[in-house]
Amino acid sequence: MSKSRPFDEDLYRTLANSSQAGVYILQDGKFQFANPHIQEYAGYTEGEMLGMDSLSLIHPVDRAPARKNAIRMLKGQRFSPYEFRIITGDGRTKWILESVTSIHYGGRPAVLGNSMNITEQKEARNRLEELEALESSILDAIPHAVIGLHNRVFNFANNAVKSVFGWRPEELIGKDVRLLYRNDREYEEIADLFYSALEKQRTFHTEFPCRRKDGVEIICMVRASRIGETLRERRIVVTYEDITERIQAEKELEHSRQELRNLSAHQQTVREEERTRIAREIHDELGQTLTALKMDIAWLKHRLPAGLNPLHAKMRQMSTLADATIETVHRIATELRPGLLDDLGLAAAIEWQAADFQSRSGIVCSAVLAADDLELDRDLATSLFRIFQETLTNIARHAGATRTEVRLERNGDRIVLTVADNGRGITKKQSENDRAFGIIGMRERAHLWGGELSITGSRNEGTKVTVAIPLPRP
Repeated sequence: MSKSRPFDEDLYRTLANSSQAGVYILQDGKFQFANPHIQEYAGYTEGEMLGMDSLSLIHPVDRAPARKNAIRMLKGQRFSPYEFRIITGDGRTKWILESVTSIHYGGRPAVLGNSMNITEQKEARNRLEELEALESSILDAIPHAVIGLHNRVFNFANNAVKSVFGWRPEELIGKDVRLLYRNDREYEEIADLFYSALEKQRTFHTEFPCRRKDGVEIICMVRASRIGETLRERRIVVTYEDITERIQAEKELEHSRQELRNLSAHQQTVREEERTRIAREIHDELGQTLTALKMDIAWLKHRLPAGLNPLHAKMRQMSTLADATIETVHRIATELRPGLLDDLGLAAAIEWQAADFQSRSGIVCSAVLAADDLELDRDLATSLFRIFQETLTNIARHAGATRTEVRLERNGDRIVLTVADNGRGITKKQSENDRAFGIIGMRERAHLWGGELSITGSRNEGTKVTVAIPLPRP
């Protein structure tokens, strides 16, 4: 047990009353002296405190621990101050930091106490702990790996680093971020990307290859943000989102799309070849047969005896029917595959189709053909011609137009086909309708050649369809 100290009451009272700490003397557990500071934070007057049981001031929950700590300090078994709560005179709870020592007071053993009101500090510390716990909870709620770096060394990491990289957070703290990258070159490359960008802006993100603890390579979306208004000591927060599966799915989806486009291109080629074959057979075989039949009708007509008027009338009807049938066969063969497209090229075929459209629909269709001397791949010319045909079909069905203009021209290294009408105008919803198969087919034809098709419309001001396709390099 520590020895009690000699006590000069007058000197002590002078020092205690000028102290900014709470100073008091206890004998038999009751206050014999209390300086103004302890009176202030305890909420009692000096008269009220003198003779008061000291334990009655302490919060009931803290009485036993506070008494135990005081006894241990008086015995020399504890040297650091201890904390406990008191209930003030007006019923509030405050935190006190206290140390005690043995003295003699009035010739009898006593306890000298020194205390400080640490309520504000305690509350601030509690708020800080709550904030840190909240920050920790937020970090752990994020499904992506979140790390803090100081000069490229880990100073914190959330629990998601385990699922993303296979490392436990405590395994990373204090280590270099090189652990997350495949090699030294990429480790330096990502640093150059991040720190050069973060010198100028608050955040930066990019896709980058990384490596798990088990050596498996992954692709991450990496987002970095500097800590503070300026980049000091390379203090940044970085998140890593494993997008390996998403990238693979996107590649597989694009591969599937490309296969479908290749299949579509193949089917279109097969269909055009079949159209050409059928058109040729209709023109050559059926056309020749009908021509021979017309010649036979004419031969019979000239050999009928005069006066057989009903027979002559019937022969004229048969001849007229044969002519109409020959014209129908010719039209069907032309619609299947215009001979002009193969013989004279795209410009001639468009000019013929525009004139035919005007005669059939009554819609004026003018053509400005500035690329009639351009030699195009047969399949490319077919794709542009089919796009033109589908556009005219849509105008006839939906536009309510009275005038249409088509332009075919070369623009740099691209060939551009433009069809504009003065109809009611297509809406964005209509042009993007997933059941507008004609428009979808037009876009696919353009895409197969690396081109673009745009459709714009204004209410009551018409619609314009533009398709631009790169020309093959010579």
